[in-house]
Amino acid sequence: MNPIDSGRVRAVVFDLGGVFLEGGPDRVRAFGERHGLTREAWDRIREELFVTGDWWNRVERAELGLDEFSSELRSRVAAQGIEISLDQARNFMGMPGTDTESRLRPEIVDACRRLRACMPTALLTNNIREWHASWRRRVPADELFDVIVDSSEVGMRKPEPPIYRLVEERLGLPGSALLFVDDLGVNLKTAKSLGWQTVKYDDTARVLDILRTVWTGRPPR
Repeated sequence: MNPIDSGRVRAVVFDLGGVFLEGGPDRVRAFGERHGLTREAWDRIREELFVTGDWWNRVERAELGLDEFSSELRSRVAAQGIEISLDQARNFMGMPGTDTESRLRPEIVDACRRLRACMPTALLTNNIREWHASWRRRVPADELFDVIVDSSEVGMRKPEPPIYRLVEERLGLPGSALLFVDDLGVNLKTAKSLGWQTVKYDDTARVLDILRTVWTGRPPR
């Protein structure tokens, strides 16, 4: 059974990390173990920097630089008796050019091309200024998307409702006409509240099956 109404989808919006690129929260969770932190210690630091505190949110809104965030991360890790370099702190998520590089999923790239042949596509990503050149080298964004909304360029981030409204504005479509693919439930929750249809990225084959129902039978643009 198809969990969405394919017939009313007039544009598809994608997340970047965790959808086009492997990784996301799992990479962050693994950072502590890679550097010898206890699970309890890293869970506490991660909660303070990424959840209850506003540190990472500010980086994604371009209000704080990556090096400032990384210095704070180093300081908190050092308080647990473990020294890490600035480069190691900067690489907490596994960025391009490192041994923890996140792999691009070619099957999602292909699906996006199929969709864009028959309807607009958009990228809605929480990202940071310092990673812009790296991900743009790896993802053929100009070939895949009609609209790109990057949190570090617009000063707001998911799951804040205004960034979803900006996507609607740039696509020129109401939320009821959009389908959103993201790997985080918190981001999908806001989209649903605005009338978007949503698909959680938790299995590539399942997501591809759903997307196939959207482009099947659609005339080219």
